[in-house]
Amino acid sequence: MPRRRRVYPDGLAFHVINRGNRRGRIFLEPADYEDFLNSMATAAARTGMRVLAFCLMTNHWHLVVWPRQSRDLSGYMQQLMNRHIRVHQRRHGTSGTGHIYQGRFKSVAIEDERQLLAVCRYVNANPLRAGLVDRAEDWQWSDLSRQATEDGTELLTQWPCPRPADWLEIVNRPQSEKMVSPIRSAIVRARRLVSVAKHEKG
Repeated sequence: MPRRRRVYPDGLAFHVINRGNRRGRIFLEPADYEDFLNSMATAAARTGMRVLAFCLMTNHWHLVVWPRQSRDLSGYMQQLMNRHIRVHQRRHGTSGTGHIYQGRFKSVAIEDERQLLAVCRYVNANPLRAGLVDRAEDWQWSDLSRQATEDGTELLTQWPCPRPADWLEIVNRPQSEKMVSPIRSAIVRARRLVSVAKHEKG
């Protein structure tokens, strides 16, 4: 059965996530993370994608991207995934041995400024919620600590709304289930992100 074509409204940002096959590790060593960042930069250069935030965990990753036109998201993700899979398989000698990812990426549209702030906070706080760091910015593989590849290629673009001056403190505040549940559910169920709590109330 052919896959349904994805339709995205123009002008919106998106929260995008993918996981390792059977929740297996995607990133086995620091070079794997660097390869993914390089793949992000290459895909963005080829498609004009604007990246607002990202966080690479061991067995999954989150991106917040802002395509100029609806078709740009699929094009960017195709470029990113294809390049990353090729590089990963070549590095580890795993070509033909199975899938790296559990399937196609999932994405949820971000419809307003409140949602954007909540989603970016959720993405940036991933390693903190997982207990991997004491402060979110201590995680080496998110935009809080990395804004460029090793060769100096910029990974991020300016947000469409002002970033709060105390953003690091906002990200590092404890988040209630009320704050994270709508974002998590939207990704799992591939549904619209209906409502989120104000980030200041975390």
